Amino acid sequence: MSDTVYDRHAQFYVDFVDRGREAADRQGCDPLLARLEARLEEALAGARVCDLCCGEGYVGRWLMRRGAREVIGVDISRALVEVAKSRADSGGLSYFVRDAGELQAVASDPFDAVVCHMGLQDVADHRALFAAVRRTLRAGGRFVFSLLHPCFMAPCHAPDAPPWLLDDDGRAVAVVVRRYATEGYWNSGGDGVRGRMGCHHRTISTYVNDLLASGFQLEGLEELGVDQAPHGSPTALADAPGNKGFAAEVPYVLLVAARAV
Repeated sequence: MSDTVYDRHAQFYVDFVDRGREAADRQGCDPLLARLEARLEEALAGARVCDLCCGEGYVGRWLMRRGAREVIGVDISRALVEVAKSRADSGGLSYFVRDAGELQAVASDPFDAVVCHMGLQDVADHRALFAAVRRTLRAGGRFVFSLLHPCFMAPCHAPDAPPWLLDDDGRAVAVVVRRYATEGYWNSGGDGVRGRMGCHHRTISTYVNDLLASGFQLEGLEELGVDQAPHGSPTALADAPGNKGFAAEVPYVLLVAARAV
């Protein structure tokens, strides 16, 4: 498998994640992971779980601490998988370099649950991912994924078309959505994650309809703001000038919980 954009920016991304984990540790919790755990409910205890788009592996390590029996981490970036392997702190963790639509090779037995944490916007073919998850997930198994909120992190270009509206004092007072209905790849043009790695935009209806068509029953949606996800500053929204009160009102993460039928 050839190098990916995440291979080329692996150290930048690992440093970004580490800063976020340090922030979560200082606060004593990660509210977004807490919501993920609540959505998994009893499915996590003793479960065989796939950590899809696992990156450097912090979600898998967390899943093991929360009661999973085994976690299989899958990511398209060889560099990030190597970091995940080096940081594994349990014999129940294993990692593989695979495209998100090719899970059969690592699914010797069906998964009890699949988690894709803040990774779906990085996948070019979400339908292939949904189909692969359904093929490798047992009937009744849980699929929980989170991603940048498609409504409030719609395509933007930071240098000349930033995602916020400023008042006369230079404070962000509103999100500017210039393109929501047109789906596809975009790049923020900045020097953060979305400026380096870009993003794949789809509408919420596309995600939900394709999820249902792939053999899932929707169990719930949650929308979380900047103050509810201390794992880093993954969007230009979190860095908006004078954004403290403003960003708390604008959800930048969408969490989706589903069950295989």
